[in-house]
Amino acid sequence: MSLRAELIGETVSEPSFAVLLPTGWEAHTPDFASVDERVDAAVAALPVASRGAALAALRESVASARAEATRADVIRVFSPSQAGEDDAIPVSLVASWLVAPAGATASDLGATMVQRYRARPLDERGTILKWSAAKTSTIEGAEVRTAGHGYLIRVPDEQKRALVFRSTILQRVDGTEIPDGIDAMELVCDAIVASVRWRKRA
Repeated sequence: MSLRAELIGETVSEPSFAVLLPTGWEAHTPDFASVDERVDAAVAALPVASRGAALAALRESVASARAEATRADVIRVFSPSQAGEDDAIPVSLVASWLVAPAGATASDLGATMVQRYRARPLDERGTILKWSAAKTSTIEGAEVRTAGHGYLIRVPDEQKRALVFRSTILQRVDGTEIPDGIDAMELVCDAIVASVRWRKRA
């Protein structure tokens, strides 16, 4: 699998970092341009019986992400550029800044994730925390299950800001399991997050 470096953050006021994206993945700005087109393409690759509920679920997910982007400091949305019959797993990975509230630090944010979500280290050095973000909901009368995780990374030389990723992977629609590959896609998201490398500020 070939990898491509994607540089994020080009302003003086924000830290900049790079991630490695697998072949076929793209980074999108949080204006969500062309997202609806990619949703339709992903759903078209699913079994026919799953498409109606899956389309509703994914569009609701996009709407929630848009709403979150207006509240949070979303940086990028990462996703496969297209879905084919052999890669029919709708997935997204959203990166955003998280700033600790007054009187708290980024370390406190990490402690909260451990206490509230049972976050555990992703890497041997313990610089990345990971927790389950799986969810089951009912959409248009169909039960929809999404897999995924949250990740938190401390920003070097900053006391209050952390980098947060959230993966969302469509897993089951109204009792119909999405084709095999959920575990592999979770590993891909883990690898993208683990590839974060910070650029030194001038």
